[in-house]
Amino acid sequence: MDNVIFTESLDRKIAGMEEKFRSILEQTLSSFLERQIPVVMRGPKTFEFKDMKSALPGEVVVANMLATEGGPGKVLFAMSKETAGMLADLLLMGDGKAVFSYDEHLEPIRDLIKDVMGAFSSELGQEVGHRIFFEDIKVALVDMAAADFMGKVWVATRLELGLQPTQLIYRIVSGEFCESCFPDADSRSDTQEMGSEDDTTVADAQKEMGLVLDIELPIAIELGRTSMLIRDIVKLAPGSIVELDKLSGEPVDLLVNGRLFARGEVVVVDENFAIRITELIMPPDYQKPRSN
Repeated sequence: MDNVIFTESLDRKIAGMEEKFRSILEQTLSSFLERQIPVVMRGPKTFEFKDMKSALPGEVVVANMLATEGGPGKVLFAMSKETAGMLADLLLMGDGKAVFSYDEHLEPIRDLIKDVMGAFSSELGQEVGHRIFFEDIKVALVDMAAADFMGKVWVATRLELGLQPTQLIYRIVSGEFCESCFPDADSRSDTQEMGSEDDTTVADAQKEMGLVLDIELPIAIELGRTSMLIRDIVKLAPGSIVELDKLSGEPVDLLVNGRLFARGEVVVVDENFAIRITELIMPPDYQKPRSN
């Protein structure tokens, strides 16, 4: 491995896990396409979003899997539309020269990764001594942002497929999944001192946070506001237009328990509306709870 992610012990186990996946992917592709498809692995190493974005600019095809047993944690796969189009066309018995189609090519990619991850989960589960199971895989065409990876450690492996030309797939695994797979490995940094005052402070803070983590809070997304006279409100009917105080394209507000928590932009994920957070509002800037 190029650098130490957790500890040398845990990093070795992660490297073995990624080599196992590389081998299964190579075998599966070679079997499906009825010819040898070598797969070269680069990494694993700490995931850097800018590196992936440089290699895969713009919209990418992303497969997303969440571990429901043997986790918690996530595993993502990212590839260009060109790679997805070539792979899917080959899997559909084409010549690999088809232009990417959102309607036709996502499903073959989903089936390929599902088959590979099924075999991988079975072998890894036998090695680590506990069952590993992922919920149904989701595949979509998205424009990923650095904010999608904030707040966690991620481990990335570049997989180079021996096609003509060479095709690239990023496999991105959350650090929490790595640690849960190998609980016997010491994930604490070897240079970290035990029993320090900072450690005690952090432990106390985590304990206090644990008391409130299961409390539910209402979350609302506010597109904008306006004031209207009662006589105008009673005239509203289907088809009426209400003008808000925000311009088209301006960030929308995310309110937690009535307080402004963040701002973001509206996106579509698997045909559902969502927001991508672009700005967190720091506590000194919090507003008083807004009345409905």
